[in-house]
Amino acid sequence: MASVVAWLDTSAEEQRRAREIIALFAQPESRDELGIGQIRDAFSNTLFPGTSVIQTRARYFLFVPWIYRDGLNRKHTGQDLKAWADTQERRLVEALGKAGATDGLIGRVAGAAVKRLPSAIYWAGLVRYGILTRDAAPDQLTGAIGSQFADAAAADELAVRMSSEWNPTLPPAPAGFPGEIPGGFAMSHDEASWLAEQIQRAAQGTLLTHLLRADSAPDADSSGPWEDTAARTAPPAVRQQLRHAQLFSLCMHGAALLYNQLVGERYEQQRLNAVPDPVSTYRGRLRGWAEDCEAARHQIAAWDRRDMWDLIALANPNVGPVTKTFVNTWLDAVTSGGYAEVSSDNRLRDLVADRERYQKKAQSRLINDHLLRTWSGASGSSRLDFRWQQVRGIVTDIRNGIDNHGGAASDARP
Repeated sequence: MASVVAWLDTSAEEQRRAREIIALFAQPESRDELGIGQIRDAFSNTLFPGTSVIQTRARYFLFVPWIYRDGLNRKHTGQDLKAWADTQERRLVEALGKAGATDGLIGRVAGAAVKRLPSAIYWAGLVRYGILTRDAAPDQLTGAIGSQFADAAAADELAVRMSSEWNPTLPPAPAGFPGEIPGGFAMSHDEASWLAEQIQRAAQGTLLTHLLRADSAPDADSSGPWEDTAARTAPPAVRQQLRHAQLFSLCMHGAALLYNQLVGERYEQQRLNAVPDPVSTYRGRLRGWAEDCEAARHQIAAWDRRDMWDLIALANPNVGPVTKTFVNTWLDAVTSGGYAEVSSDNRLRDLVADRERYQKKAQSRLINDHLLRTWSGASGSSRLDFRWQQVRGIVTDIRNGIDNHGGAASDARP
């Protein structure tokens, strides 16, 4: 019998989390072999609230509410609304493809048959930014007037523009939407300005809002926010958050590389050869990582990790003591200069191996021969960037739209 994942009678938050967990399985850079995902997400949510690693383009923050608002205005509710919106989202995929808007298109390969629709990807952000005025799942929307619009006169005035569960100031959808989208992902000035205002209002004091207001757009080739020119001009409190994120990313990258070296050693011991020379590859990457740590040794030595943990606790107070002990033990070793011989340090090798087996249990590649044979040669080996690639693109979309005062626009990013 085929396995299925389903939920019954759950809250909107539980449904949202289930969708994100399922979606993350398809994201190779999001693999959490060592169980530090809660800390990674705490940093990401602090710096870039409302975002996720499976978001692509900013205009989806308008596409989804336009569809659902139209459905509610047509008197669809509950499962009927969800089914109707599902059809419209698939029309959207086809229309964007016909318009040539393929950069960041959800469903670029599968087309209208795509399994993960934009609403599942953007819903939490719509709630976080106040675009959806209450935290409800798609099939829980009713179109009822919310308490924030209880004044009857105000509700009458807004009725032609909205179903009250959606923000009343939401810009109008373009003519022909969703069957026709000539502009693709390019936002109009009014659309982009409105979305920027929503984000700034809902996420004040974050790096995300700073990037929307900064004098310059994000650098097109920055691999992490700490390398970006605009991010470096953030207010002091935000720069401090960014320093914590940068040092955590740098230091914990070594643990991820060591884990892959351990898998590579077992891979070669089993005489598997689909992945060429994994041990030497990861030993070389660890040498490069040690050089990076040496270059940053003064910052690592001066790192206020207590302040970092306070920051993490504000974003997620549920990070457990076992996870904290693992991270602190690794960071203690790095801080004391242990990065130089990490490949052969038995204490650190055991620390990483024990942590992965604790997390994965029977699914550990260090004990499961079947999973070892399916290893691609990289499992969670990328350095954490806290959604930077996605955020950089979304911010660029919005800023390009704000700069668009009626001239022709392209939906392609620089």
